[in-house]
Formats: sequence, C-alpha cells, structure tokens
Amino acid sequence: MSLISIMFSRENLCNLVVIKGTKQIHTFFLFKIHMNIITKVVSYLIIIFIILSLNFFLPRMMPAGPLSGLTSSDKTVLEQYTNYMTNLMHGDFGWSTSKNAPVWDVLMRSLKWTLLLVGTSTVIYVIVGILSGAVSAWKKGKKTDVGLLVLLISMASFPPFFLGMLFIIFLGWKLDLFPRFGAQTLFIDYSTPFGVVLDILHHLALPAATLTLTSIGVIYLLTRNSMLNVLGEDYILTARAKGLSEWYIVRRHALKNAMLPIITLVALIVGLVITGTIFVETVFAYPGVGMLVADAISAHDYPLLQGAFLFIALAILAVNFIADMIYVHLDPRVKQE
Repeated sequence: MSLISIMFSRENLCNLVVIKGTKQIHTFFLFKIHMNIITKVVSYLIIIFIILSLNFFLPRMMPAGPLSGLTSSDKTVLEQYTNYMTNLMHGDFGWSTSKNAPVWDVLMRSLKWTLLLVGTSTVIYVIVGILSGAVSAWKKGKKTDVGLLVLLISMASFPPFFLGMLFIIFLGWKLDLFPRFGAQTLFIDYSTPFGVVLDILHHLALPAATLTLTSIGVIYLLTRNSMLNVLGEDYILTARAKGLSEWYIVRRHALKNAMLPIITLVALIVGLVITGTIFVETVFAYPGVGMLVADAISAHDYPLLQGAFLFIALAILAVNFIADMIYVHLDPRVKQE
C-alpha cells in the first residue's frame, strides 16, 4: 500500500470518528430534552392528581352546614373518592341544583365566553405590554418613557371591578358608546353573520379593556427592565459598533433575549386574569365561567361551584404547562439541564 493511500485511509477514519461522535452527542442531547419534557409531564400529572384530591377532600373537612348535602353519603370516604375519580374520568362533574343540568354541560355553555374574553385580553396586553416596554427602554429617560411609565402603572393600580364600574358609568351610561351588560343583544334578528360578530365584539369591548388595562402594567415593567439589562450587554455594544440601527438592534437582538422571563410571567398573569375574570364578568354580567361562579355562590349551588373551581385550577395549570414547554424550546440552557 502506498504512502498516499495510507494517509487517505487515516483521514477518512478520522472523519468517520468525528461524524460518529457528533451523532452520539446530538442523540444524547435529544435524549436529555425528551427526558426533561417527560419529567415535566409526570410532575404536572402528579399536580393534577393532588388538585383533584383536594377538590374532593376539602369540602368533607369543613364543619357540617350547607356543604352537608354535597358530602353526606352512606358510602365510606374511600368508596366516595373512587366514585368521584371514576366519574371525573367519564366527564361527570355532578348535577347543578340551580341550573337543573349536568355541571359539565353548564360549564361548557359558559366556557366559550370566558375563552373569548380571556384570550382577547391576553393577546392585547401581551403584545402592547411588550412593545411599549421595548419602546420605553429604548427611549429611557425621555418623555415617551416617562409618559408610558406613569400611564400604564396608573391603569394597573386600579382594581378590575372598580375600573369596570367606571367604564360602565362613563362609557356605557353617560356617553352610551358601549353596552353595559351581557355578551349579545337579546331578542334581535341579525341580517348577516357579520352583524353577529360586530355585536359580540361591541359587548366584549369594555370587559376586555378592563382586563387588559389592569394587567398590562406588569408585562410592561418586566419588559422594560429586561430590555434595559440586555441593552447594556457586550453584544449590543458590538452591534452598535457595526453601525446597525437602534431599532434593528432592539428588534433582532435585545427583545429576543429579553423574552425568556416574560414568558414565565405571562403564564402567571394569565392565572391572575382567569381569577380576576370572576369580578369583571360579575360587574358586566358577562355570561362566562366567572359569572357562573358568582351565580353558584348566590344560589348555594355547591356541585357547580366545586366543578367551576376545579375547571379554573386545571386551566391555570394548563397555561403554566404550555409556558414550560415553550421555555424548554427557547432557552438552550434548559435543554442542557
């Protein structure tokens, strides 16, 4: 064998070893990512089991009183617990005494309105909060920064129910610009489907504005502070030294790296918004799950109340799970843990 042939064979062998080693490293990291996701899924399943158990045992730990009708039974606690879990697996949440219907059906009728309200508010306050925080950090110390800071923090300081009542008084009653209650106009025939959409959006405006304005301040502050920290990093100085425009640096470099803590906060705020929806829907008589909770409390409908609280807890848990999954894919450090 010639010297040249030996050299080529050694070079091919080295390349083969490098390729094989790279594939093994890639496979190892994929395995760690999948294990991380599986671990989180298992932990969330354990939390769901704890929530379901607490939803069963807490009413039975209370003194005898109005809950006795919900908790009294000839069966043992273990038999009741087994039946409770079995019924939940089949979608049986019990029977609503005030609505005279299955709790699941009652919740599903109200769910669409709550999803519309919470979803619309979340999209608006997240987008506006992030953009206004980025602009405020970019214009630090200037009139734009001060104006946004004062305005958004002032709005966030109002309790949702109080701001909602102000909207009803001034925009709904005095100026008569928006409906004061409900999700649709009753006893009206729409000429086109577009008219239905406009009517729903018209009724949605004030409740969504209330939730948005009372939630936007936290997103704004975190984005502003994260952006200010990122704008002082070395790679931002390098981008400026290359002659890139400030707005390009903010969009492509600073904002992208400032998003990680914002994702976690959005999940937490959505949980607060879901609970705050109870007050907003009550103020505007908006027929969502929050209004359903208020009605169940007034009517002493404890099966409906128990089902609604369980639904709210699982919804908050689902939002946090989605945020965790997004975080895993966005942050390389989490992938390597």
